[in-house]
Amino acid sequence: MEAALVADFLSEHGLPLDGDGRLDELIVETAWANNQGRPFYIVRDWLLLDIMVPSDVEDDLKAMGLQPTVVFANTVVYDSKTRRSRVGAIRSSFQRALDNCTFESMNTSYILAGPGTRKHVSLPALQALENA
Repeated sequence: MEAALVADFLSEHGLPLDGDGRLDELIVETAWANNQGRPFYIVRDWLLLDIMVPSDVEDDLKAMGLQPTVVFANTVVYDSKTRRSRVGAIRSSFQRALDNCTFESMNTSYILAGPGTRKHVSLPALQALENA
C-alpha cells in the first residue's frame, strides 16, 4: 500500500517553481543577515506539498496561524545549526509564512534554492514518502 502511494505521488506532475537562483555562498550570507538567530536550512531539490486535510484540521491550523503546507527537500545545502551541509532529506512542519523563496515553519526558515515543484498530496501519501 505505501509503495503504491509513493509511486503515485512521485509520478504526479506539479507546478514548477523557481527558488533562489544565486550561488549557495551568496544565499548563505543573505540568510545569516536576514534570520537574526532563527535557525535555517538552505535546500535544493525541494517540493512544496499542499496537504489535503479535513476541513476541521485546516480550521485548527489556520487558528494557529498555519497552513497545511510543508517543504520536503532531498538536499540540505546548509544547516545553520551545524554551519555546513547535511546528508539526507528533510521535511518541515506546517507553513507559517511563505515569502518569495523563504518558507517559514513555526521555528525554522527554509530557503528554497534552485528550481522546485508544488504539489497537492494526501496525508497518507506524505507519511508513506517519509517511510520510504
